[in-house]
Amino acid sequence: MPVSKLLDDRFLNRLEYFRLHSKRPARGHWKGVHRANKTGSGMEFSDFRPYSEGDDLKSVDWRTYMRLNRLILRLYEEEADLPIYLFVDSSASMRHGTPSKFDYARKVAAALAYVGFVNMDRVSVVAVADGVVKDISGKRGKSQAWPAFDFLEQLASEGKTSLQAAFKRYFATPRTKGVVLVISDFLDPSGFEPALRILRQLRQEVFAVHVVSEDELAPVLPDEVVLVDAEDGSATKRHITPALIDAYRAEFERFSDELDRYCTKNGWGYARAVTNVSFEDLVLRVLRRDGLLR
Repeated sequence: MPVSKLLDDRFLNRLEYFRLHSKRPARGHWKGVHRANKTGSGMEFSDFRPYSEGDDLKSVDWRTYMRLNRLILRLYEEEADLPIYLFVDSSASMRHGTPSKFDYARKVAAALAYVGFVNMDRVSVVAVADGVVKDISGKRGKSQAWPAFDFLEQLASEGKTSLQAAFKRYFATPRTKGVVLVISDFLDPSGFEPALRILRQLRQEVFAVHVVSEDELAPVLPDEVVLVDAEDGSATKRHITPALIDAYRAEFERFSDELDRYCTKNGWGYARAVTNVSFEDLVLRVLRRDGLLR
């Protein structure tokens, strides 16, 4: 078995018992482990829906038609693959922290991609900054995990952040609705809402993994500092006081809470991933608790 620098074999073996959870029926075309409502014969009866022009007449329930004089289709549940879109923020702000937010994000992406591959889902991994940096799209099967790991290992953390531009560019090509996983610090100069609004308009199911370094939550700074923006290089000299630290902490929590509320309002998932928390604990406990993994 090939070796990954991101995940060890022991952890990969544990991941094989999980699958990515979607609140909707899968819309894939190939066999997988997720339920998809389709017309015609399938594994088991699921529901009825009214006939629409263009539907296959073979799926009409003629007994219902004789009784009610209405064209009704019978729906069956079949096992289908789930389209999974993994967006990994590779902008310069992700270099911050020890371990860096970027390294942590890549491990999370590798773990979630592996779960998808094991379950025969269609996995796309997309590196984004102020646009789409590079991507591998629509791969299926466990054998695709190691090329995906190589892809993640070779990424660099650089450039400015514009998730809005990245989503516009990627979804300019029509994509099947699925689960969109955004792994980012969401430190976008335009804010997170313009970007996430695109995914809402596309009616994608979203799970946000908000990657945060420990010192972003509780910074320890000397009295005088020069703060340098990681992405545009601008510098600002500041006198640090306890009141300023308290104001920063309150603003950071407000930002995190707003992101959480936005996701919740749209029926999406949200998890905050602090880099000093064990990566394996995040995947096996936090993401299961928050409903992404089953």
